[in-house]
Amino acid sequence: MMAGGKKKPPLMNIPSSIKMVDLAAKHGFTPKSDSEKRTVRERLKLEVSNSLNVPAPNSGSGLKHDTEVDDSWASLPVTAVHFYERNPRKANNDAYAELKESIRANGILQPLTVTKRPGETHYILYAGGNTRLQAIRELWEETADPKFRETRVIIKAWRGEASVLLAHMAENTQRNDMTFWDRANGTLEIKRQIEDERGAALTFREFEAEIKKFGLQTDLRTLSMYRFAVEKIADVGPWLSGLSVRTIQPRLNLLLKLANHHDIEESAFYAEVVTPTAKAIASMVSEDAHAFSSDLFLGRCEASMSVRLEVNERDIGKMLTAMERFPDMTLEGLQRICKPQRPVEPSVGGTQTQSTAESGGQEQGKSSEPIPPDSRLPGTATPSIPAATEPGERSQKVSSPAPHSTVSLPPISTESGGPDRLMTLIQQVLVSAGLGSCYEPAPGMPMGYCMGFPKDGPLDLKENAQSRQAAWWVLAMASGQFEADVCRSGLDDPNEWRTLILEESSQETLGGLELAIQHNIGGQGEFLPIPWLLNPDNPIAGVCLELLSVIRGGA
Repeated sequence: MMAGGKKKPPLMNIPSSIKMVDLAAKHGFTPKSDSEKRTVRERLKLEVSNSLNVPAPNSGSGLKHDTEVDDSWASLPVTAVHFYERNPRKANNDAYAELKESIRANGILQPLTVTKRPGETHYILYAGGNTRLQAIRELWEETADPKFRETRVIIKAWRGEASVLLAHMAENTQRNDMTFWDRANGTLEIKRQIEDERGAALTFREFEAEIKKFGLQTDLRTLSMYRFAVEKIADVGPWLSGLSVRTIQPRLNLLLKLANHHDIEESAFYAEVVTPTAKAIASMVSEDAHAFSSDLFLGRCEASMSVRLEVNERDIGKMLTAMERFPDMTLEGLQRICKPQRPVEPSVGGTQTQSTAESGGQEQGKSSEPIPPDSRLPGTATPSIPAATEPGERSQKVSSPAPHSTVSLPPISTESGGPDRLMTLIQQVLVSAGLGSCYEPAPGMPMGYCMGFPKDGPLDLKENAQSRQAAWWVLAMASGQFEADVCRSGLDDPNEWRTLILEESSQETLGGLELAIQHNIGGQGEFLPIPWLLNPDNPIAGVCLELLSVIRGGA
Protein backbone atom coordinates (compact mmCIF):
# COMPACT_ATOMS: atom_id res chain seq x y z
CA MET A 1 0.00 0.00 0.00
CA MET A 2 1.20 3.51 -0.76
CA ALA A 3 0.72 6.60 1.41
CA GLY A 4 -2.88 7.79 1.45
CA GLY A 5 -4.26 4.23 1.19
CA LYS A 6 -3.59 3.91 -2.54
CA LYS A 7 -2.60 0.49 -3.95
CA LYS A 8 0.95 0.01 -5.33
CA PRO A 9 0.79 -0.52 -9.11
CA PRO A 10 1.98 -3.89 -10.47
CA LEU A 11 5.64 -4.18 -11.50
CA MET A 12 6.02 -3.17 -15.12
CA ASN A 13 2.20 -3.08 -15.19
CA ILE A 14 2.10 -6.93 -15.22
CA PRO A 15 -0.89 -8.26 -13.29
CA SER A 16 -0.03 -10.37 -10.28
CA SER A 17 -2.11 -13.25 -11.61
CA ILE A 18 0.44 -13.81 -14.40
CA LYS A 19 3.49 -15.92 -13.44
CA MET A 20 6.91 -14.85 -14.62
CA VAL A 21 7.60 -18.40 -15.92
CA ASP A 22 4.52 -18.25 -18.14
CA LEU A 23 5.43 -14.80 -19.33
CA ALA A 24 8.98 -15.96 -20.20
CA ALA A 25 7.63 -18.94 -22.11
CA LYS A 26 5.20 -16.67 -23.99
CA HIS A 27 8.14 -14.60 -25.24
CA GLY A 28 10.27 -17.64 -26.23
CA PHE A 29 12.52 -17.93 -23.17
CA THR A 30 13.25 -21.52 -21.99
CA PRO A 31 14.04 -22.07 -18.25
CA LYS A 32 17.54 -23.48 -17.54
CA SER A 33 17.91 -26.98 -16.15
CA ASP A 34 19.22 -27.61 -12.64
CA SER A 35 22.64 -28.67 -13.96
CA GLU A 36 22.92 -25.50 -16.07
CA LYS A 37 21.97 -23.38 -13.06
CA ARG A 38 24.63 -25.18 -10.97
CA THR A 39 27.24 -24.50 -13.67
CA VAL A 40 26.40 -20.81 -13.69
CA ARG A 41 26.61 -20.63 -9.91
CA GLU A 42 30.03 -22.33 -9.92
CA ARG A 43 31.30 -19.91 -12.58
CA LEU A 44 30.08 -16.95 -10.56
CA LYS A 45 31.69 -18.29 -7.36
CA LEU A 46 34.99 -18.82 -9.18
CA GLU A 47 34.88 -15.29 -10.64
CA VAL A 48 34.22 -13.86 -7.19
CA SER A 49 37.06 -15.93 -5.71
CA ASN A 50 39.48 -14.77 -8.41
CA SER A 51 38.42 -11.17 -7.89
CA LEU A 52 39.35 -11.46 -4.22
CA ASN A 53 42.85 -12.55 -5.19
CA VAL A 54 43.61 -9.39 -7.12
CA PRO A 55 45.82 -7.06 -5.04
CA ALA A 56 44.85 -3.46 -4.62
CA PRO A 57 46.66 -0.99 -6.95
CA ASN A 58 50.08 0.12 -5.62
CA SER A 59 49.58 -2.02 -2.53
CA GLY A 60 53.05 -3.50 -2.82
CA SER A 61 51.56 -6.88 -2.00
CA GLY A 62 53.32 -9.94 -3.35
CA LEU A 63 50.03 -11.78 -3.75
CA LYS A 64 49.88 -13.50 -7.15
CA HIS A 65 46.79 -13.83 -9.25
CA ASP A 66 46.64 -17.62 -8.76
CA THR A 67 47.27 -17.57 -5.02
CA GLU A 68 44.30 -18.71 -2.94
CA VAL A 69 42.96 -16.70 -0.03
CA ASP A 70 44.26 -18.48 3.05
CA ASP A 71 41.66 -20.35 5.13
CA SER A 72 38.82 -19.50 2.74
CA TRP A 73 35.91 -21.92 2.29
CA ALA A 74 34.66 -23.35 -0.98
CA SER A 75 32.54 -26.13 -2.40
CA LEU A 76 34.49 -28.05 -5.05
CA PRO A 77 33.73 -31.03 -7.29
CA VAL A 78 35.43 -34.11 -5.84
CA THR A 79 37.13 -34.65 -9.21
CA ALA A 80 38.78 -31.21 -8.92
CA VAL A 81 40.72 -32.28 -5.80
CA HIS A 82 43.69 -34.56 -6.43
CA PHE A 83 45.44 -36.89 -4.02
CA TYR A 84 48.78 -35.73 -2.64
CA GLU A 85 51.20 -38.00 -4.44
CA ARG A 86 53.93 -37.59 -1.80
CA ASN A 87 51.74 -38.43 1.17
CA PRO A 88 54.10 -39.95 3.78
CA ARG A 89 51.42 -42.41 4.90
CA LYS A 90 51.59 -45.47 2.64
CA ALA A 91 49.89 -48.11 4.77
CA ASN A 92 46.23 -48.82 4.06
CA ASN A 93 43.56 -47.73 6.52
CA ASP A 94 42.15 -50.87 8.15
CA ALA A 95 38.90 -49.04 8.88
CA TYR A 96 38.37 -47.89 5.26
CA ALA A 97 35.11 -49.81 4.76
CA GLU A 98 33.63 -48.32 7.93
CA LEU A 99 34.74 -44.82 6.94
CA LYS A 100 33.18 -45.18 3.51
CA GLU A 101 29.85 -46.27 4.96
CA SER A 102 29.95 -43.34 7.38
CA ILE A 103 30.48 -40.91 4.50
CA ARG A 104 27.68 -42.61 2.55
CA ALA A 105 25.28 -41.89 5.41
CA ASN A 106 26.55 -38.57 6.72
CA GLY A 107 28.90 -37.07 4.13
CA ILE A 108 32.34 -35.80 5.07
CA LEU A 109 31.95 -34.35 8.53
CA GLN A 110 35.51 -32.97 8.72
CA PRO A 111 36.12 -30.82 5.63
CA LEU A 112 39.15 -31.53 3.47
CA THR A 113 41.97 -29.00 3.47
CA VAL A 114 43.37 -28.25 0.01
CA THR A 115 45.96 -26.07 -1.66
CA LYS A 116 47.06 -25.33 -5.22
CA ARG A 117 50.56 -25.35 -6.64
CA PRO A 118 51.45 -22.21 -8.59
CA GLY A 119 50.47 -22.53 -12.25
CA GLU A 120 48.23 -25.58 -11.76
CA THR A 121 44.46 -25.61 -12.20
CA HIS A 122 43.60 -28.42 -9.80
CA TYR A 123 43.84 -28.60 -6.03
CA ILE A 124 45.78 -31.11 -3.95
CA LEU A 125 45.13 -32.25 -0.41
CA TYR A 126 47.01 -30.08 2.05
CA ALA A 127 46.86 -32.01 5.33
CA GLY A 128 45.76 -35.61 5.20
CA GLY A 129 42.38 -36.63 3.86
CA ASN A 130 43.48 -39.11 1.19
CA THR A 131 41.23 -41.83 2.61
CA ARG A 132 38.19 -39.52 2.87
CA LEU A 133 38.73 -38.26 -0.68
CA GLN A 134 39.07 -41.80 -2.02
CA ALA A 135 35.85 -42.85 -0.29
CA ILE A 136 33.71 -39.95 -1.55
CA ARG A 137 35.14 -40.28 -5.07
CA GLU A 138 34.19 -43.95 -5.15
CA LEU A 139 30.71 -43.13 -3.87
CA TRP A 140 30.27 -40.52 -6.63
CA GLU A 141 31.41 -43.00 -9.31
CA GLU A 142 29.28 -45.83 -7.93
CA THR A 143 26.03 -43.94 -7.23
CA ALA A 144 26.12 -40.69 -9.27
CA ASP A 145 24.27 -39.24 -6.29
CA PRO A 146 24.51 -35.40 -6.46
CA LYS A 147 25.33 -35.20 -2.75
CA PHE A 148 28.67 -36.89 -3.48
CA ARG A 149 29.51 -34.70 -6.48
CA GLU A 150 30.90 -31.82 -4.40
CA THR A 151 32.49 -31.44 -1.01
CA ARG A 152 33.20 -28.49 1.24
CA VAL A 153 36.90 -27.65 1.58
CA ILE A 154 39.17 -25.22 3.37
CA ILE A 155 41.65 -23.62 0.98
CA LYS A 156 45.20 -22.98 2.20
CA ALA A 157 47.62 -20.61 0.49
CA TRP A 158 50.60 -22.32 -1.16
CA ARG A 159 53.69 -22.25 1.08
CA GLY A 160 55.92 -24.82 -0.60
CA GLU A 161 56.34 -28.59 -0.79
CA ALA A 162 57.96 -28.85 2.62
CA SER A 163 54.96 -27.14 4.21
CA VAL A 164 52.55 -29.62 2.61
CA LEU A 165 54.70 -32.58 3.65
CA LEU A 166 54.83 -31.30 7.21
CA ALA A 167 51.07 -30.74 7.27
CA HIS A 168 50.39 -34.30 6.10
CA MET A 169 52.85 -35.71 8.62
CA ALA A 170 51.29 -33.71 11.46
CA GLU A 171 47.75 -34.77 10.49
CA ASN A 172 48.64 -38.47 10.28
CA THR A 173 50.62 -38.28 13.50
CA GLN A 174 47.62 -36.80 15.32
CA ARG A 175 45.49 -39.66 14.03
CA ASN A 176 48.16 -42.13 15.20
CA ASP A 177 47.67 -44.32 12.14
CA MET A 178 51.17 -44.24 10.62
CA THR A 179 53.55 -47.16 10.76
CA PHE A 180 57.11 -46.70 11.98
CA TRP A 181 58.36 -47.21 8.42
CA ASP A 182 56.05 -44.52 7.00
CA ARG A 183 57.09 -42.07 9.72
CA ALA A 184 60.76 -42.75 9.09
CA ASN A 185 60.53 -42.21 5.32
CA GLY A 186 58.21 -39.23 5.65
CA THR A 187 60.42 -37.47 8.20
CA LEU A 188 63.58 -37.89 6.13
CA GLU A 189 61.71 -36.75 3.00
CA ILE A 190 60.71 -33.55 4.83
CA LYS A 191 64.36 -32.95 5.70
CA ARG A 192 65.41 -33.37 2.06
CA GLN A 193 62.64 -31.03 0.88
CA ILE A 194 63.55 -28.29 3.37
CA GLU A 195 67.18 -28.57 2.32
CA ASP A 196 66.21 -28.30 -1.37
CA GLU A 197 64.11 -25.20 -0.75
CA ARG A 198 66.82 -23.55 1.32
CA GLY A 199 69.71 -24.70 -0.82
CA ALA A 200 71.68 -25.76 2.26
CA ALA A 201 72.10 -28.93 4.30
CA LEU A 202 70.60 -29.17 7.78
CA THR A 203 72.18 -30.94 10.71
CA PHE A 204 69.79 -33.28 12.49
CA ARG A 205 69.80 -30.96 15.48
CA GLU A 206 68.74 -28.04 13.24
CA PHE A 207 66.13 -30.25 11.59
CA GLU A 208 64.76 -31.29 14.98
CA ALA A 209 64.25 -27.63 15.93
CA GLU A 210 62.65 -26.86 12.55
CA ILE A 211 59.98 -29.55 12.58
CA LYS A 212 59.10 -28.86 16.20
CA LYS A 213 57.84 -25.47 15.01
CA PHE A 214 55.11 -27.39 13.16
CA GLY A 215 54.08 -29.34 16.25
CA LEU A 216 55.92 -32.56 15.37
CA GLN A 217 57.52 -33.78 18.57
CA THR A 218 60.69 -35.79 18.00
CA ASP A 219 64.23 -36.02 19.29
CA LEU A 220 67.70 -36.85 18.04
CA ARG A 221 67.45 -40.47 19.16
CA THR A 222 64.27 -41.01 17.18
CA LEU A 223 65.76 -39.29 14.13
CA SER A 224 68.81 -41.55 14.43
CA MET A 225 66.52 -44.59 14.44
CA TYR A 226 64.70 -43.31 11.34
CA ARG A 227 67.97 -42.74 9.51
CA PHE A 228 69.36 -46.13 10.51
CA ALA A 229 66.22 -47.95 9.37
CA VAL A 230 66.00 -46.18 6.01
CA GLU A 231 69.71 -46.15 5.15
CA LYS A 232 70.91 -49.45 6.61
CA ILE A 233 68.12 -52.04 6.76
CA ALA A 234 65.53 -50.79 4.28
CA ASP A 235 64.85 -54.31 2.94
CA VAL A 236 63.06 -55.23 6.16
CA GLY A 237 61.66 -51.71 6.66
CA PRO A 238 57.94 -52.51 6.26
CA TRP A 239 58.09 -54.91 9.21
CA LEU A 240 60.06 -52.68 11.56
CA SER A 241 58.75 -51.05 14.71
CA GLY A 242 60.36 -48.60 17.08
CA LEU A 243 60.93 -51.42 19.56
CA SER A 244 62.59 -53.72 17.02
CA VAL A 245 64.91 -50.95 15.80
CA ARG A 246 65.92 -50.18 19.39
CA THR A 247 66.91 -53.85 19.63
CA ILE A 248 68.57 -54.18 16.22
CA GLN A 249 70.56 -50.94 16.00
CA PRO A 250 72.85 -51.37 19.05
CA ARG A 251 73.44 -55.05 18.29
CA LEU A 252 74.43 -54.35 14.67
CA ASN A 253 76.67 -51.54 15.91
CA LEU A 254 78.45 -54.08 18.12
CA LEU A 255 78.68 -56.49 15.20
CA LEU A 256 80.15 -53.69 13.07
CA LYS A 257 82.69 -52.96 15.79
CA LEU A 258 83.70 -56.63 15.76
CA ALA A 259 84.02 -56.43 11.97
CA ASN A 260 86.25 -53.37 12.34
CA HIS A 261 88.46 -55.38 14.72
CA HIS A 262 88.97 -57.77 11.80
CA ASP A 263 89.73 -54.93 9.33
CA ILE A 264 86.30 -55.06 7.65
CA GLU A 265 85.03 -51.61 6.70
CA GLU A 266 81.46 -50.50 7.35
CA SER A 267 80.49 -50.55 3.67
CA ALA A 268 81.75 -54.13 3.30
CA PHE A 269 80.06 -55.19 6.53
CA TYR A 270 76.65 -54.03 5.33
CA ALA A 271 77.17 -55.20 1.74
CA GLU A 272 78.40 -58.68 2.68
CA VAL A 273 76.57 -59.43 5.94
CA VAL A 274 73.56 -57.22 6.71
CA THR A 275 71.98 -56.47 3.33
CA PRO A 276 71.98 -60.08 2.02
CA THR A 277 70.52 -61.20 5.34
CA ALA A 278 67.83 -58.51 5.23
CA LYS A 279 66.86 -59.47 1.68
CA ALA A 280 66.63 -63.14 2.63
CA ILE A 281 64.49 -62.36 5.69
CA ALA A 282 62.20 -60.07 3.65
CA SER A 283 61.71 -62.77 1.03
CA MET A 284 60.96 -65.36 3.69
CA VAL A 285 58.45 -63.13 5.47
CA SER A 286 56.73 -62.11 2.23
CA GLU A 287 56.54 -65.49 0.52
CA ASP A 288 56.16 -67.89 3.43
CA ALA A 289 54.10 -65.63 5.69
CA HIS A 290 56.63 -65.99 8.50
CA ALA A 291 56.47 -63.35 11.19
CA PHE A 292 59.38 -60.92 11.29
CA SER A 293 61.29 -60.70 14.55
CA SER A 294 64.41 -58.80 15.54
CA ASP A 295 65.81 -61.98 17.12
CA LEU A 296 65.49 -63.86 13.84
CA PHE A 297 67.15 -61.06 11.88
CA LEU A 298 70.00 -60.59 14.34
CA GLY A 299 70.56 -64.33 14.64
CA ARG A 300 70.93 -64.61 10.86
CA CYS A 301 73.31 -61.63 10.80
CA GLU A 302 75.49 -63.15 13.52
CA ALA A 303 75.49 -66.50 11.72
CA SER A 304 76.59 -64.78 8.52
CA MET A 305 79.31 -62.95 10.44
CA SER A 306 80.58 -66.19 11.95
CA VAL A 307 81.00 -67.60 8.44
CA ARG A 308 82.70 -64.41 7.27
CA LEU A 309 85.19 -64.45 10.17
CA GLU A 310 85.45 -68.26 10.36
CA VAL A 311 84.57 -68.06 14.04
CA ASN A 312 82.24 -70.34 15.99
CA GLU A 313 78.77 -68.80 16.05
CA ARG A 314 78.49 -69.12 19.81
CA ASP A 315 81.81 -67.31 20.20
CA ILE A 316 80.44 -64.45 18.10
CA GLY A 317 77.78 -63.97 20.78
CA LYS A 318 80.40 -64.10 23.53
CA MET A 319 82.52 -61.47 21.79
CA LEU A 320 79.53 -59.16 21.39
CA THR A 321 78.68 -59.53 25.07
CA ALA A 322 82.31 -58.81 26.00
CA MET A 323 82.44 -55.66 23.85
CA GLU A 324 79.19 -54.45 25.37
CA ARG A 325 80.59 -54.97 28.87
CA PHE A 326 84.13 -53.73 28.11
CA PRO A 327 83.97 -51.26 25.16
CA ASP A 328 87.74 -50.82 24.98
CA MET A 329 88.56 -54.53 24.77
CA THR A 330 91.00 -55.40 21.98
CA LEU A 331 90.74 -58.28 19.53
CA GLU A 332 93.45 -60.13 21.43
CA GLY A 333 91.46 -59.79 24.65
CA LEU A 334 88.34 -61.09 22.94
CA GLN A 335 90.20 -64.08 21.59
CA ARG A 336 91.58 -64.93 25.03
CA ILE A 337 88.14 -64.85 26.61
CA CYS A 338 86.36 -66.69 23.82
CA LYS A 339 88.44 -69.83 23.49
CA PRO A 340 87.30 -72.28 20.81
CA GLN A 341 84.89 -74.90 22.12
CA ARG A 342 85.00 -78.58 21.27
CA PRO A 343 82.34 -79.33 18.66
CA VAL A 344 79.60 -81.58 19.98
CA GLU A 345 78.84 -84.58 17.80
CA PRO A 346 75.95 -86.92 18.56
CA SER A 347 76.81 -90.60 18.60
CA VAL A 348 74.78 -93.78 18.46
CA GLY A 349 72.40 -94.15 21.35
CA GLY A 350 71.88 -90.42 21.93
CA THR A 351 75.10 -89.86 23.89
CA GLN A 352 77.57 -87.18 22.92
CA THR A 353 81.31 -87.02 22.47
CA GLN A 354 83.59 -84.02 22.24
CA SER A 355 86.70 -83.80 20.14
CA THR A 356 89.25 -81.23 19.05
CA ALA A 357 91.46 -80.13 21.91
CA GLU A 358 91.06 -76.67 23.40
CA SER A 359 93.94 -74.28 23.64
CA GLY A 360 95.51 -73.95 27.01
CA GLY A 361 97.56 -77.11 27.25
CA GLN A 362 94.78 -79.67 27.36
CA GLU A 363 95.52 -83.14 26.08
CA GLN A 364 95.09 -83.52 22.32
CA GLY A 365 92.19 -85.78 21.32
CA LYS A 366 90.96 -86.24 24.87
CA SER A 367 87.25 -87.03 24.79
CA SER A 368 84.70 -85.99 27.33
CA GLU A 369 82.15 -88.73 27.88
CA PRO A 370 78.93 -87.91 29.71
CA ILE A 371 79.56 -87.87 33.43
CA PRO A 372 77.49 -90.65 34.99
CA PRO A 373 75.06 -89.43 37.60
CA ASP A 374 75.64 -90.02 41.26
CA SER A 375 74.36 -93.36 42.52
CA ARG A 376 71.97 -91.37 44.67
CA LEU A 377 70.54 -89.68 41.59
CA PRO A 378 69.50 -92.25 38.98
CA GLY A 379 68.83 -90.50 35.70
CA THR A 380 65.35 -89.62 34.63
CA ALA A 381 64.10 -87.77 31.60
CA THR A 382 62.90 -84.22 31.94
CA PRO A 383 59.16 -84.08 31.36
CA SER A 384 57.67 -81.44 29.08
CA ILE A 385 55.32 -79.45 31.29
CA PRO A 386 54.12 -75.85 31.34
CA ALA A 387 56.34 -73.52 33.28
CA ALA A 388 54.82 -71.36 35.97
CA THR A 389 53.62 -67.98 34.87
CA GLU A 390 54.55 -64.75 36.56
CA PRO A 391 51.95 -61.98 36.91
CA GLY A 392 51.48 -60.24 33.56
CA GLU A 393 53.32 -62.94 31.59
CA ARG A 394 51.96 -65.49 29.14
CA SER A 395 52.36 -69.14 29.98
CA GLN A 396 54.86 -71.13 27.97
CA LYS A 397 55.71 -74.75 27.50
CA VAL A 398 59.16 -75.74 28.67
CA SER A 399 60.49 -78.25 26.22
CA SER A 400 62.65 -81.15 27.18
CA PRO A 401 66.40 -80.78 26.69
CA ALA A 402 67.86 -80.89 23.22
CA PRO A 403 68.63 -84.41 21.97
CA HIS A 404 72.38 -83.82 22.11
CA SER A 405 72.43 -82.70 25.73
CA THR A 406 73.11 -85.11 28.57
CA VAL A 407 70.63 -84.34 31.31
CA SER A 408 70.12 -86.59 34.32
CA LEU A 409 67.73 -85.23 36.92
CA PRO A 410 67.28 -86.45 40.48
CA PRO A 411 64.19 -88.61 40.99
CA ILE A 412 61.11 -87.40 42.77
CA SER A 413 60.86 -88.98 46.21
CA THR A 414 57.76 -89.46 48.29
CA GLU A 415 59.70 -89.03 51.49
CA SER A 416 59.53 -85.66 53.16
CA GLY A 417 62.90 -85.23 54.79
CA GLY A 418 66.67 -85.60 54.44
CA PRO A 419 68.62 -85.72 51.17
CA ASP A 420 65.65 -87.05 49.24
CA ARG A 421 63.64 -83.95 50.05
CA LEU A 422 66.53 -81.78 48.90
CA MET A 423 66.84 -83.66 45.62
CA THR A 424 63.09 -83.43 45.09
CA LEU A 425 63.20 -79.63 45.45
CA ILE A 426 66.16 -79.37 43.08
CA GLN A 427 64.26 -81.33 40.47
CA GLN A 428 61.15 -79.21 40.95
CA VAL A 429 63.17 -76.02 40.34
CA LEU A 430 64.80 -77.51 37.24
CA VAL A 431 61.54 -78.64 35.71
CA SER A 432 59.36 -75.64 36.62
CA ALA A 433 61.96 -73.12 35.40
CA GLY A 434 62.89 -75.13 32.31
CA LEU A 435 66.58 -75.44 33.21
CA GLY A 436 67.09 -79.11 32.41
CA SER A 437 69.65 -78.38 29.68
CA CYS A 438 71.84 -76.54 32.22
CA TYR A 439 71.96 -79.38 34.75
CA GLU A 440 75.21 -81.40 34.79
CA PRO A 441 75.56 -84.42 37.10
CA ALA A 442 78.82 -84.14 39.05
CA PRO A 443 79.34 -86.79 41.76
CA GLY A 444 82.37 -84.96 43.14
CA MET A 445 80.43 -81.78 43.94
CA PRO A 446 78.81 -81.30 47.38
CA MET A 447 75.26 -81.55 45.97
CA GLY A 448 76.14 -84.02 43.22
CA TYR A 449 75.58 -81.57 40.36
CA CYS A 450 76.81 -78.38 38.68
CA MET A 451 74.81 -75.77 36.77
CA GLY A 452 76.35 -75.12 33.38
CA PHE A 453 75.11 -73.26 30.30
CA PRO A 454 72.45 -74.39 27.80
CA LYS A 455 73.98 -76.61 25.13
CA ASP A 456 72.02 -74.98 22.30
CA GLY A 457 72.82 -71.34 22.98
CA PRO A 458 71.98 -68.65 25.56
CA LEU A 459 69.00 -69.20 27.85
CA ASP A 460 65.73 -68.24 26.19
CA LEU A 461 64.49 -65.24 28.15
CA LYS A 462 61.44 -64.29 26.11
CA GLU A 463 59.11 -65.70 28.74
CA ASN A 464 59.52 -65.90 32.53
CA ALA A 465 62.89 -64.22 32.19
CA GLN A 466 63.30 -63.18 35.81
CA SER A 467 62.21 -66.55 37.17
CA ARG A 468 64.49 -68.54 34.88
CA GLN A 469 67.51 -66.36 35.64
CA ALA A 470 66.93 -66.31 39.39
CA ALA A 471 66.29 -70.06 39.56
CA TRP A 472 69.58 -70.74 37.74
CA TRP A 473 71.43 -68.56 40.23
CA VAL A 474 69.77 -70.27 43.21
CA LEU A 475 70.75 -73.73 41.96
CA ALA A 476 74.25 -72.63 40.96
CA MET A 477 75.01 -71.08 44.34
CA ALA A 478 73.48 -74.03 46.17
CA SER A 479 75.78 -76.44 44.31
CA GLY A 480 78.95 -74.83 45.68
CA GLN A 481 80.34 -74.23 42.18
CA PHE A 482 81.43 -70.66 42.93
CA GLU A 483 84.22 -72.02 45.18
CA ALA A 484 87.37 -72.53 43.12
CA ASP A 485 88.79 -75.27 45.38
CA VAL A 486 85.49 -77.18 45.32
CA CYS A 487 85.41 -77.08 41.52
CA ARG A 488 89.09 -78.06 41.27
CA SER A 489 88.44 -81.29 43.14
CA GLY A 490 84.82 -81.92 42.20
CA LEU A 491 84.77 -81.29 38.43
CA ASP A 492 86.72 -83.05 35.69
CA ASP A 493 89.33 -81.11 33.78
CA PRO A 494 87.38 -80.61 30.48
CA ASN A 495 84.42 -79.07 32.30
CA GLU A 496 83.74 -75.55 30.96
CA TRP A 497 82.66 -74.19 34.34
CA ARG A 498 85.80 -75.57 36.02
CA THR A 499 87.97 -73.82 33.43
CA LEU A 500 86.17 -70.49 33.89
CA ILE A 501 86.20 -70.51 37.69
CA LEU A 502 89.88 -71.47 37.90
CA GLU A 503 90.92 -68.87 35.34
CA GLU A 504 88.95 -66.10 37.05
CA SER A 505 91.98 -65.04 39.09
CA SER A 506 94.19 -64.86 35.99
CA GLN A 507 94.83 -61.32 34.74
CA GLU A 508 94.65 -62.50 31.15
CA THR A 509 91.12 -63.84 31.49
CA LEU A 510 89.79 -61.42 34.11
CA GLY A 511 86.05 -61.06 33.63
CA GLY A 512 85.69 -64.22 31.54
CA LEU A 513 83.40 -65.94 34.03
CA GLU A 514 81.20 -62.85 34.38
CA LEU A 515 80.93 -62.47 30.63
CA ALA A 516 80.10 -66.14 30.12
CA ILE A 517 77.30 -65.96 32.71
CA GLN A 518 75.98 -62.68 31.35
CA HIS A 519 76.00 -64.01 27.81
CA ASN A 520 74.44 -67.39 28.55
CA ILE A 521 72.18 -66.70 31.54
CA GLY A 522 71.98 -62.96 32.21
CA GLY A 523 71.01 -61.36 35.49
CA GLN A 524 72.98 -60.58 38.63
CA GLY A 525 73.03 -63.51 41.03
CA GLU A 526 74.70 -61.57 43.81
CA PHE A 527 71.55 -59.48 44.12
CA LEU A 528 68.64 -61.91 43.92
CA PRO A 529 65.40 -59.89 43.80
CA ILE A 530 63.93 -60.33 47.28
CA PRO A 531 60.40 -59.21 46.20
CA TRP A 532 60.48 -61.96 43.56
CA LEU A 533 61.70 -64.56 46.05
CA LEU A 534 58.92 -63.66 48.50
CA ASN A 535 56.15 -63.45 45.91
CA PRO A 536 53.45 -65.91 47.10
CA ASP A 537 51.88 -66.05 43.62
CA ASN A 538 55.05 -67.31 41.90
CA PRO A 539 55.47 -71.09 42.28
CA ILE A 540 59.06 -71.04 40.97
CA ALA A 541 60.03 -68.50 43.59
CA GLY A 542 58.22 -70.55 46.23
CA VAL A 543 60.12 -73.76 45.53
CA CYS A 544 63.42 -71.81 45.35
CA LEU A 545 62.75 -70.30 48.76
CA GLU A 546 61.88 -73.73 50.16
CA LEU A 547 65.09 -75.15 48.69
CA LEU A 548 67.17 -72.44 50.35
CA SER A 549 65.39 -73.09 53.65
CA VAL A 550 66.14 -76.82 53.48
CA ILE A 551 69.81 -76.13 52.64
CA ARG A 552 70.09 -73.71 55.54
CA GLY A 553 68.46 -76.18 57.92
CA GLY A 554 70.72 -79.00 56.74
CA ALA A 555 73.80 -76.86 57.15
